Amino acid sequence: MTRSMRRIRSSAVLAVLAATLLTACQTTGAPAPSAEQAHRPPPTVTPASPLSEAPGRVVAQNKGWVVRAHPATKTGSAYCYATRADDSSPLSFRATAKGAAMLVNADQHAQAGKDAESRLTAIFPDGETMALEGSPLPDGGVVVPVELPKYEDLFEPFMRSRAVTLQRDGGGTEIGDVNLGGSSWALAALDECRILHTDK
Repeated sequence: MTRSMRRIRSSAVLAVLAATLLTACQTTGAPAPSAEQAHRPPPTVTPASPLSEAPGRVVAQNKGWVVRAHPATKTGSAYCYATRADDSSPLSFRATAKGAAMLVNADQHAQAGKDAESRLTAIFPDGETMALEGSPLPDGGVVVPVELPKYEDLFEPFMRSRAVTLQRDGGGTEIGDVNLGGSSWALAALDECRILHTDK
């Protein structure tokens, strides 16, 4: 083998070694996202409730109902909450300085959504019916928001009736024979609590 050929072979071996070392030293990049990952929507974030998380203080109790006042905190506003003393009813009522709500199988901090709607029909023993516009919740509950000027108008049938059946339009959830005994006192006490104990 001639000297020139040995030089060529040595150069080739060095080139192969250099390429191998370079490849070994390179950092492996992250794999490209799959088509499914690239088009996957961001996870839905449930907005935090603007209501106080502070424990409630009983301000009134009568006729099987209890009304609690929850004081404001740095992160949530004050509100009043009326529910059956034994938690046996699927209905509860909430009031803040800015509005009220009827809650159907819903947590006391539940908030009405901005998009989805759930229409309910309230059927009273005397045959009177009332259409209610609410907001459905992921767990199947419903929040029916109430503007303060309409507080008495909306709740008046609930205050004078002893029972109600709520039916979701479209053949959905039906709650039959909900006991409203004492609700007149409870809703009046809730409004008084709102006036005395919520933010202005």
